[in-house]
Amino acid sequence: MADETDRSLSEGEIGAALKRCPQPVVADDFVDRVMARIEVAERRRARRGVRRVWAIAAGIVIVVLAATVLLRAGTSLAPGTRLVRFTLRMPQASQVAMAGSFNGWGRRVALHARGHGLWTVRIPLRAGQYSYVFVVNGHHVIPDPHAEGYRPDGFGGQNSVIIVGSPRMTA
Repeated sequence: MADETDRSLSEGEIGAALKRCPQPVVADDFVDRVMARIEVAERRRARRGVRRVWAIAAGIVIVVLAATVLLRAGTSLAPGTRLVRFTLRMPQASQVAMAGSFNGWGRRVALHARGHGLWTVRIPLRAGQYSYVFVVNGHHVIPDPHAEGYRPDGFGGQNSVIIVGSPRMTA
């Protein structure tokens, strides 16, 4: 016996079956409303793209302005303040810092490697006399071999002395 699911339907049978199905009721303005929504969605998408471009541009401007402010902050000094360069030639060092009376012997100031064992840093200082030492590799404390002078550190060693505003001072 043949299974009815295996037989093909003719176009006429399909058409008759479709006519028996309830037809959806579509409003006269259906196509117009669909097209209007598509247009609104396209305008929103376009505005979103423009907003994205403006947001990226604003971000770039903010980064550039912040960099400019930070760079200028490093160069604008309070009246009576000078940038004083400290240098140490220490080829065997992996890191060099300094501590001194200029910041109450608090946080160490890192020197930057400049190649061939030369380490440097520039610190803003007001006119006056300051004691300082270099700290090599985190624990070896040494005075500046080219300091203007030295004074006892109270622990059997010496601190370097610099007089900001003196003729020998390098800036």
